[in-house]
Amino acid sequence: MTSKGPRTTLGKSFVILPGRDMGILTADDLKRLADITRRYNIPAAKLTGAQRLCFLGTDEERLPALKKDLGIPAAMPHARGRVHYVQACPGIDWCKFGVMDAPAMGRKISELALDHPLPYKVKVGVSGCRICCCESWVRDIGLIGGRAGWKLVFGGNAAAAPRIGDLIAEGLDDAQVLDLIRRCLAVYSTRAAGAVRSARFIEQFGIEEFRQEVFGK
Repeated sequence: MTSKGPRTTLGKSFVILPGRDMGILTADDLKRLADITRRYNIPAAKLTGAQRLCFLGTDEERLPALKKDLGIPAAMPHARGRVHYVQACPGIDWCKFGVMDAPAMGRKISELALDHPLPYKVKVGVSGCRICCCESWVRDIGLIGGRAGWKLVFGGNAAAAPRIGDLIAEGLDDAQVLDLIRRCLAVYSTRAAGAVRSARFIEQFGIEEFRQEVFGK
């Protein structure tokens, strides 16, 4: 049997760089991040499923300085009035299959300031076509682009108890999407019993009752 060699003895410390423009980086961004990686002797970096960059095995004494160089506040309180993260595909500008501008839509959603604190983290996947590269059907909020506009799904989850989200509406323009996301999250925020993810909330609350409250019927 061939030995795989010893595991690294480096600590399990890490720093996650928050999402940068839906994961799109310029040559200058890459150079700056590479320079920082070398300067702090970071052994490995990983692109996460949330389109963020995770610096692994960082010397704990240097974590504050690393965060400062990356522009990350020393303490980042959980923004309960905003979605947890938004991931988006390259969209119509960079993909031959794209029919909608996923990065632009993702930026609009990430900037939404909500009227109510969210019960739990909300993950958003924005896919610019029906191929659905951002796995929108298994996100708390999922958008899928089509020729007729956006399709919006709610209550998806890809964790230990996966759930395909329910279709809420389709044929939406950008303004309609943002309005409907606000309405969906308002119902979720005010009706969820405690800290529960959207998938479990929909299972408990019922999708038909949820739709009725969202659309005021």
